[in-house]
Amino acid sequence: VAGELGVDYESVRVMVTSTEKNNNTAPTAASAGTDLNGMAAAEACQRLKQRLAEVASRMLTDSLPNLEPDQSEIIFDQGQVWDQRCPDHTLRFEEVVNQAWMERISLGERGFYRTPNIHYDRESGQGNPFFYYTTGASVSEVLMDRFTGELKLQKADLVLDIGKPIHEEIDLGQTYGGFVQGLGWVTTEELRYADNGSLLSYSPTTYKIPNISDIPEHFSVEFVENPEHQINIWRSKAVGEPPLMLSLSVWLAVKHALSCLDDQQIPKLSIPATGEEILRRMDELKGLQNFSTIESEIPLI
Repeated sequence: VAGELGVDYESVRVMVTSTEKNNNTAPTAASAGTDLNGMAAAEACQRLKQRLAEVASRMLTDSLPNLEPDQSEIIFDQGQVWDQRCPDHTLRFEEVVNQAWMERISLGERGFYRTPNIHYDRESGQGNPFFYYTTGASVSEVLMDRFTGELKLQKADLVLDIGKPIHEEIDLGQTYGGFVQGLGWVTTEELRYADNGSLLSYSPTTYKIPNISDIPEHFSVEFVENPEHQINIWRSKAVGEPPLMLSLSVWLAVKHALSCLDDQQIPKLSIPATGEEILRRMDELKGLQNFSTIESEIPLI
């Protein structure tokens, strides 16, 4: 909204979702909040800006007699409004809005957007079920204690193609959080059930979620801007959940470390790779006894 209207980010207020104001709301989920709501908001802003541009054009030509009104020449940027044929003469955005209000021109607008060209035929297996893909890569380095199965993620390097970031700091936070959420999925968050089917791991004491000590000392995130991605709001891509899948590099690093125990034999490894699971797999691998005689103050693989 701020970008479309050319105003400061701080001047925009977002209200709580309510069917009193919008009876066709969708949840902020599936990494589609900005895709759907952002496009709808941009559509509404564009129609509103057309009306404001008409007002601004008249206001500017009133003070510049040699200038013919032409709303297509009006620019909105950084809280200022001007005709690009005469950029030295500017109006404040608030002035234009106030004049529109005085002229009883509508200052409200409604936008609606649905993702285009999405279809899929289950019978034929043909179609286009997704609008685009958020792609990335990650490299993780782990240390494992061969006596306890304790695991420590030392390094994680992530690269993501998220198109053109709208707000890079928010995208960074989403990426860090999504990866750590995935870290719990692949290493600690195990569902355990009793013989009668009741869930045993039902609280933070038994269902181990990641905490601050699980964050790697080296945690790097890089965004690869893709200016060719022009099909979404401001050429951006969703980044809420895609980073979660990059945490699979941690699980694969554990598999690689285990394979070093017995001449690169690829071990079976369940998700999550808990300390108990790591110990079980080490016990199964041939050649484990060869490592038990290695002298080491801190026995790590």
